[in-house]
Formats: sequence, C-alpha cells, structure tokens
Amino acid sequence: MKISDEIIADLMELKKDTSASSYEKIKNILKFQRIPIAFSEFRPPKLIRYRRHNNGERFFYNIDELSYPKDVSKIKNFGRANEPGQGFFYCNDNKNQSTGMSEAMSIFRGKKESKEEILTIGAWNLLENLRLAMILPSKENVGIHKEFDEMKKFYNEYEDSKEYADLINLNEFLANEFTLDVEKDKSNYKITCAYSNYIKDQFPKVDGIIYASIKSEFEGTNIVLWPEVVEKKVEFFAARKRLIKRVSENTFIETQTFDNTGFDKATGEIFWK
Repeated sequence: MKISDEIIADLMELKKDTSASSYEKIKNILKFQRIPIAFSEFRPPKLIRYRRHNNGERFFYNIDELSYPKDVSKIKNFGRANEPGQGFFYCNDNKNQSTGMSEAMSIFRGKKESKEEILTIGAWNLLENLRLAMILPSKENVGIHKEFDEMKKFYNEYEDSKEYADLINLNEFLANEFTLDVEKDKSNYKITCAYSNYIKDQFPKVDGIIYASIKSEFEGTNIVLWPEVVEKKVEFFAARKRLIKRVSENTFIETQTFDNTGFDKATGEIFWK
C-alpha cells in the first residue's frame, strides 16, 4: 500500500466522523503533507456574484449584502472552501455567468419544486491580477478545460521523484473531493475546506482558488477569493436584479430585470429605480 493510500484512508474515516475534533484532525494531516500547487495569473474583465433572495427582500441595498459575508458569527456550516465562522468571496468571471446562476438557483440545490427564482447579480472590476491555485482535474472532468489540463503537466516535473506516485494519488483524491455534490452529504465539504485553508496558509502569495463547477457538469469554473484580497484587488461596479420563472421542467426564462442607478462608494449604499 502506498503511503498516500494510508493518508487517504485516514482522511475518509475522519470525514465520516461527526465529532467536533474530526475537522481539525483533517487539517493537521494535510498540514504535514508536501503538496505542490499549480498557479495561474488571472484577470478577467469582470467578476460576478449571484445572491438569491431567500427572505422576501425587494432589493439588496448595500454592497456588503452582495459581497462576502462579514458577520462571520452567522456562518454556522462548512462551505465548499470556507469553514464555519469564515467568510470567503465565491464568484465567477464574466464568461461563467451561467455557471454562477446554476450555483445560486435553488432548483440546483435540492429545491426541485421551485417555480420562480429572484436573484441579484453583483459585478466587480479587478484592480490587479489574481494569482489563483488551480484545483486540477480528476478523472471525472479531465479533458473539459484546456487550461486545467495544461496545468496538470506541472506535476510532470516531479516524475523522477520517488514520491511521484504518492503525489499523483493524493492530488487525484483531493481533486475528486471538489467534484462531490454537497446536496447528497454535507460532510463532503470537510476535506475541500481543509485543503482550501491549507493553500491559504501554506502559500501566502495566492489570492484564492479556481475549480470546475459540478453544477455545470464541470464545463464552468468557480473562483474563491480570500476576504483580504477582495478588499485590495476588487472594486464594485454594478448590480442587476433578475426575476426568472420556470416554464417547463428544465427551462427557465427571465421575465424582469432591474439595474441599479448608482451607488455610494463611501457608504456602500446601492440605489435602484
């Protein structure tokens, strides 16, 4: 048995463990691994983020409501990358707007009976390039993204190393964790959270991660930025409210849109018609 198989077995046992200490044990296992990370310089024209209207809000009136959550005391559960009590900025680039929508719409998050979706999309300009760690393809999604496949060649540099087989095996396992559907089991987030925080802690020059979206069948990508990066490198640009209605089992159409008329940069207030 390879050393990585033993590590993976331990991680899987801890993933099923419901005790409060299991997550910290997962983090400690990863902390003492040597996991090379592939990076990409990234600067799309815009970053976008969808927010679903869950509580009957007519509009969102402040930029903070569309950005990453700042009141971390309200974050009780694991996200794909964030721990409880940790606010990360989940977003997409402007080429992946359909991916962002599929990630936000409740019908794709277990609410199959949904007839109408009310979403607000926020758009941000980038002030500097982003340096993102790429969660490389697993066997599930290899061949779909050329950029990801190219970055996977990064690991070929380690091919002559005696640890190469273990390195590839562990990377494949971690990549596969990012392809799991959380709606089936919320414990699926424990290892991806630990790995995201491993990247954040071990590679301080990295701004966040980029990974393939399971909601778009791996054709789109999601981005996660650390909050301090958002404060430094991202600037709010505009917002749009969208009303989307279901017209058949698998078809939704946009019935209304509302664009903001401006915003106050100092206070963060968003103005609507």
